[in-house]
Amino acid sequence: MRIAIIAAIVLRIAVSFPALADEEADVAKLQALDRAYATEWIAGDADRVMALFTEDATLVPHHGDAPVKGQEAIRKFWFDPAYAPTIVSQWQREAVEIFVSGDTGVVRGRARLVWEYDGTRTTIPEGNYVMVALRQDDAWRIRLLTWNDDPRRWIVEPVQ
Repeated sequence: MRIAIIAAIVLRIAVSFPALADEEADVAKLQALDRAYATEWIAGDADRVMALFTEDATLVPHHGDAPVKGQEAIRKFWFDPAYAPTIVSQWQREAVEIFVSGDTGVVRGRARLVWEYDGTRTTIPEGNYVMVALRQDDAWRIRLLTWNDDPRRWIVEPVQ
């Protein structure tokens, strides 16, 4: 009887280790996705930013703006050729919590962002974000992204 109990415990531990290893790998991939999002913005590469999203992704912007749904609408929201480009010079993101459940991952974090648009530099000293990602074709893609910050704390100045 004791041998059966010990064998059951050993089997339970052995079965749980691959799941822990998979979760650790998924957390690392979600951290990489989070970093890539800022890196591609800083690089100014719209195609690579958009490649991080699922086709049916949704943005839920700050300040109560209406959600933006689908890659085409997201591209137009951020990269409309009719407007001057937004240049992101700094984006520090800190993933505070990462959760994984099957093929869904959630990253919650804090960020500091500096961008230039049409002769003005805007600094957001701090804000929050939540990214929901889905595993697709063995890669993680952003399915939903939302963020908030306090516009009363923005620093807006002319570019010199």
